[in-house]
Amino acid sequence: MPPILEAIEPVIVRKYGNRRLYRTDESRYVTLEELAELVRDDVPFEVHDAKSGDDLTGVVLAQVILEQEKAGEGGSLPVALLRQLIRMRDERLTDFIVNHLQRLTDIYMEAAEATSDTLDMAVHGAVHSGETAVIVQLASVRDQLSHILDQLELDEEPG
Repeated sequence: MPPILEAIEPVIVRKYGNRRLYRTDESRYVTLEELAELVRDDVPFEVHDAKSGDDLTGVVLAQVILEQEKAGEGGSLPVALLRQLIRMRDERLTDFIVNHLQRLTDIYMEAAEATSDTLDMAVHGAVHSGETAVIVQLASVRDQLSHILDQLELDEEPG
């Protein structure tokens, strides 16, 4: 029987009028970079306005991206994409983000991980077993990428 997954309570961060962020579980102020680390570590959190209690999580995550862009971290977002996002601030964009972007991102991350794992195995296999192992592993990568492309095409078909 699979273990019962417990719901993970999100970390609560309060945002004050002076733009300071307070992490309630650790009773300390945090930076936008520390919130970025939480995201990278897959730690759920919510940001609430200290006075009104309004959920500001999306706004703060946008600030994290802006700060990373200003610092030149992780490559910059293309200007054309940013302009398109501003133009599309309507139900079309919301529909795309809610229904497709997360899934496409997940598929990309799975493909990247599978490709990396397979290439690692190919390199290690080549050391031990010669060229045959490399050919077999690269064929596996090709098959995984074909499967992913097939999934993306299925997602695009009108339902």
